[in-house]
Amino acid sequence: MNENYSKWEKEVLESLEALKEELDQNPKAKGLYNGFYVWDSKFIEKPEIMFIGINPGNGNPNNNGSIEVKPSFQMSYLEYLDGENPTYTIARDTVKAFTKAGYTEEEIRNLLDDKSVKTNFYYIITKKEGDISKCLNSLEKGRFKTYWQQSLNWTGKLIEIVKPKVVICEGKGIFTEMVVNMTGNKNSVWENDCGYFQEGETTFLGYGRVFSNMKNIEVFSGLIKRYIKKK
Repeated sequence: MNENYSKWEKEVLESLEALKEELDQNPKAKGLYNGFYVWDSKFIEKPEIMFIGINPGNGNPNNNGSIEVKPSFQMSYLEYLDGENPTYTIARDTVKAFTKAGYTEEEIRNLLDDKSVKTNFYYIITKKEGDISKCLNSLEKGRFKTYWQQSLNWTGKLIEIVKPKVVICEGKGIFTEMVVNMTGNKNSVWENDCGYFQEGETTFLGYGRVFSNMKNIEVFSGLIKRYIKKK
C-alpha cells in the first residue's frame, strides 16, 4: 500500500475514533449518525475516475455505528449492474449516463471495478444530509465547521495521493467545494445542472441532484463523452 496513503488512513482513523467517542456520549448526536465509512471501492492509484459523493447514506451495510476506513472489495454500483440492488438510484443514473456516452455494459463494469475509486466528502453515515451538521453541532456550536474543514483537508490529500485523471462530483455542493474551497479555480463552468473545470492534470466533472436522482443525464453524458471516453 502507498506509504502516503497509510499515513493518511492512520490520521483519519484516529480522528474518527476520537469523534465517535464524543458522539456516543451525547444522546442527541448518537441518534443522528450510524458510523463512519470511508471507501466504497478498492484502492487504485492513478484511476481513470474518482467518484466523490456527499456522505454514506443509511442504506450503507456498515450503518452499525462502527468505523470502516479500509478499502472495499468492489464499488457498490456493481450491485446495481448485478441486479442485487435494482432501486439504487444514483447507481442507476450513473450507468445510464455512461451508456448514453457510448459505453457497453461490459465496459462500464470494467471501468467501475478496475479503473475507478469511490469515496465521500463526509465519512459520517446519516439518514439525511442535513443530519450531518445537526449531529456535529449537538456536541457544541460550530463543531460542524471543524468537521467540514477536516473533511476538506482529507479529501484534498486523498486526491493528491490517488491522482485520478477525472474526479466526478456527485452533487452540485461537492462540485462547489472543489471549486471554491479546495482549488480556488477561476475557470469552472456550471450550466444545465452540470459542471466542469481543469486543475493541473485532473479534470473535475459534476452534476446536480434531486436527492439521488441526476438532474440532467443527457448533458452529463456529453461531459463523459468529452472528458472520459473521448474516442
